[in-house]
Amino acid sequence: MQESANPDKSVGVFIHDLSIRYGEQVVPLEALDLDEVLAESELQLAGSLSGKVEDGVRVVLEQTWRPFLRSAKSVNCLESISRGRFRTDLKLHNGVNGLNVSAVGPDGAVLDSKSFNLHYKGSFREWNETIFIAFFLAILIRGLVVQAFWIPTGSMEPTLLGEKRNPFTGQLERGGDRILVSRFSYVFDLSLDGRVPFGPRIWFKIPERGDIVVFRYPNPDLAAPPKDYIKRVIGLPGDHIEIEDGRVMVNGVQLEEPYIAEPPLSDYATIVPEDCLFVMGDNRNNSSDSRFWGPMPLRNLKGQAVFNYLPMNRISPIRSFAHPMLPDRPTDNQS
Repeated sequence: MQESANPDKSVGVFIHDLSIRYGEQVVPLEALDLDEVLAESELQLAGSLSGKVEDGVRVVLEQTWRPFLRSAKSVNCLESISRGRFRTDLKLHNGVNGLNVSAVGPDGAVLDSKSFNLHYKGSFREWNETIFIAFFLAILIRGLVVQAFWIPTGSMEPTLLGEKRNPFTGQLERGGDRILVSRFSYVFDLSLDGRVPFGPRIWFKIPERGDIVVFRYPNPDLAAPPKDYIKRVIGLPGDHIEIEDGRVMVNGVQLEEPYIAEPPLSDYATIVPEDCLFVMGDNRNNSSDSRFWGPMPLRNLKGQAVFNYLPMNRISPIRSFAHPMLPDRPTDNQS
């Protein structure tokens, strides 16, 4: 509530004791907090005139509000003033309602006036705002903080289990793990995976070798629907990757990999391009990964897998396997 008074009191008519009634409650206007929001729209406004109240003096109530960014106004003239008291029914509109109560003489001169604001928010609007805020926060949390994923295949077994069906009946025997992915581990993605073209991606760090990451599959067919993959980081930009006789070597150093299902059967060699990662599934012989479709661009990175929350018997953190410090990729001048 905000109140102001006309400073000119020389005419001897004063407006005072303004109050509102809603429900069974009568509240003096001066007792209302400036930021208080009323939950009732149907009110009764009352007040008193004192001083030289002559015949023909009337009370005029002007109400203004802003529907849909426009201005609206109503004027209500109270002709009946009994023993200096007046009252009128009042209907508030959503938002801020500006009210001006004036005592007007027979000649149209304003004898006294008081202005104040009443704030009202209907239950429909309040529910809409609550739903909108919840939806907005859900989008922000999902896009910027944490996101749930489902593991449909066995490419990361035994670390993460995929869905399993009976090969003869097709009956589901095991549901895939449900995991949480931290969207905040590596990059603050204000583009929301490219849905906001002008949103920047603010990098904190790039993944480390041994991290399990979720990313958008780098499909050369740009018209194809996007797919999310989950793999383990094996090589960083500039690393020299060699797979020979079931051993994985990075920059000439063999990796200790207790997390894999079995050693890879095929040999492979590459150098990881800049702004890319080399990723492989833990189920080396049953995984579509960088050995087949190439390096994973860092711009496709979504986040780090951090927690397995379903099924109940597999609830646990998803731990990275930190590989030892490896030397940089050998240059042509090194032997």
